[in-house]
Amino acid sequence: MSSASDNATPIISAKTALIAVLIAAISFASVIVLSAFAPEFRDRRAAGLHAYSTSALGYNFASELLAREGYNVDISRDTGVLRGGAGEGLLILTPASAYDARDLDEVNFDRNGEPTLVVLPKRNGLRDRSNPRHYRQTFPLPVDRLVGLLAPLSGDLSLERIEAPDEVEMMGSTLPVVFSDTVQVLHPQGIEPVITIDGGVVLGRVPSTRIYILSDPELMNTHGLAHRENAEVFVRMIAHFSTKSDLRSVIFDTTIHGFQRSRDLLRLIFEPPLLGATLFAIATTILLGWAAFMRFGRPQAEPPVAATGRQSLIESTAGLFRQTNREPALAGDYEKLARRMIIRELGYPEDLPIEEMDRILKQREARVRAKHADAPSWPDPAKIRTHSQLMNFVKDFHVWKREMSDERE
Repeated sequence: MSSASDNATPIISAKTALIAVLIAAISFASVIVLSAFAPEFRDRRAAGLHAYSTSALGYNFASELLAREGYNVDISRDTGVLRGGAGEGLLILTPASAYDARDLDEVNFDRNGEPTLVVLPKRNGLRDRSNPRHYRQTFPLPVDRLVGLLAPLSGDLSLERIEAPDEVEMMGSTLPVVFSDTVQVLHPQGIEPVITIDGGVVLGRVPSTRIYILSDPELMNTHGLAHRENAEVFVRMIAHFSTKSDLRSVIFDTTIHGFQRSRDLLRLIFEPPLLGATLFAIATTILLGWAAFMRFGRPQAEPPVAATGRQSLIESTAGLFRQTNREPALAGDYEKLARRMIIRELGYPEDLPIEEMDRILKQREARVRAKHADAPSWPDPAKIRTHSQLMNFVKDFHVWKREMSDERE
């Protein structure tokens, strides 16, 4: 006897399970792909102190100005340029706050003699929520905290802000400039001056290195280059770095601002040439998942060694007769059973005496033969000797029963 749990409705149908698996697989794949390419979806033009930013404190205009002057400008997102010393030409670093001192400490400044320009920040700001590419408010950064940016470059440097002048000295020439209310300068000690004012150094070189420091970003950011005087000083400043070589390349690093293009494995598997192997692996996973899904549901229980129940009893008895070749001996019992079934279908009780059953059936047979001369006669079980004769015997009973039923109707 089967238990009620065997016939219970499953908690989750196969269709629901398939939909849930598909949704989970698509969601997981989406998370993996978006995680791999997340840096690509970031708004590069968002306000910041980097070369992608078009805000007042950004350096995008500086990169465009150099490109118009004929320089090969590259806005780099490759960490190898910063830490491996790769790339030819002037490397420009634009830290945004004192927190970037750790990144400067990891920079490989030994770039086979190529110059590196570090632009110190002076102001930062809060992005406008309605337009993140612009600042809603800007504020000056504390000088005492910016000194930490000088430690990875040289330990003998100091920084201060003084009243803004109207001109600067560069390589023996006096050039007009436009600063805001103050200018950020380096103390002359420990720095070789390139651009100076009364009271400090605006652009200088760390002795015995090719590291240059621009103390005030207004000679390079968009706000400062809006003044023609500052733009002319900026172009002459960049030209100074290439006077002793034919290099006309400028690299703006943005990795310290989070714009990294690292060659991690997660991203590589979604790019050629590994993309083909990835698609093949996905197809294999889908096929394996489909094969597993086709086996969804409660596993079928193994049949018992000795089957029980009515059907098992019938099959066992039939098998016994088949093995002993006693099937023809069933014809007589089958004839009696068929006789009672026909009597019942004709509307008579099954417990009638044999003589009464024979009388009723003979009357029916006579009426059928009166209408149909070719109607079959009552099968005789005494003539059954083989299995094939038994099968014909059963078929004849079926035909005879149908004729009796048609006659009754």
